[in-house]
Amino acid sequence: MVTLQETAAKFNNHLHVSHTGGRLSSDSGLTLVNEFIDAFHFTELSKKIVSFNEDRRYWIHDNHKILKQILFQIIAGYKADLSADILQHDPVLQTLSTDGVWASQPSISRFFDRMT
Repeated sequence: MVTLQETAAKFNNHLHVSHTGGRLSSDSGLTLVNEFIDAFHFTELSKKIVSFNEDRRYWIHDNHKILKQILFQIIAGYKADLSADILQHDPVLQTLSTDGVWASQPSISRFFDRMT
């Protein structure tokens, strides 16, 4: 049987990939996507390149974090923002979000409204 060598994830040193009977996810490949995005400093780069007209008074999720979440959803094959509510409870995505929960579907819809 072929096995992969263990490697520490640069974005989260406490990440251990194994299955001991807990919750499962079909989106574990997103850990590699996150490693790739992190290597290019996506968040810092997006803050330099993309500017948002910020007119929100009370908000939890930064626009650049929502942009990153949408990118993850599209790469994982979830085309609709409706999938955001389901993906909020995905164990892999919860691990990748080091600064809290992912944005909900209404937050993503409002993000798209701000962009257009």
